[in-house]
Amino acid sequence: MYFEKSSSQSLLLVFITHPSCRQRRAIAASPPSSASSPANSQHGKPAPQLQGGPQHPKLKLQQTTALKSIKSLAPLLDRVLVQRVKAEAKTAGGLFLPETAVKELNEAKVLAVGPGLVTKEGSRIPMSVHQGDKVLIPQFGGSPIKVGEEEYQLFRDSDILAKINE
Repeated sequence: MYFEKSSSQSLLLVFITHPSCRQRRAIAASPPSSASSPANSQHGKPAPQLQGGPQHPKLKLQQTTALKSIKSLAPLLDRVLVQRVKAEAKTAGGLFLPETAVKELNEAKVLAVGPGLVTKEGSRIPMSVHQGDKVLIPQFGGSPIKVGEEEYQLFRDSDILAKINE
């Protein structure tokens, strides 16, 4: 890890290199102030206060949102908010499967949809799915959102593979 000052003196970049790979990440940090106490520093120099930034792919840090409820999230344009259907952990014969053997399903329930994409002429393209629909989604992709212990994903309307009619 090493430090580098920007030209404006109000930003300090901290570069972190993971030992097992050669990727380098820059994280913005506030510069050390003269009022910092040497008790919180190493070798008499004030320690910078990290303010976040891109995460290293091998570091597992919890990303939290300020949402208290997923109902307060309204997708924009052609975005669709879905929650994956949880796979059964019990077989038809009554055997319980370990978590490692249970695969994530590509089936999801639509919780909210945006108003639709606007064309250059100003007309709105209607959404192909609606709230409450069951849909087939790609195995990977989408923007993950975690509220509490529940996981949700945002997809574009065009990323939805199929609508499941029951």
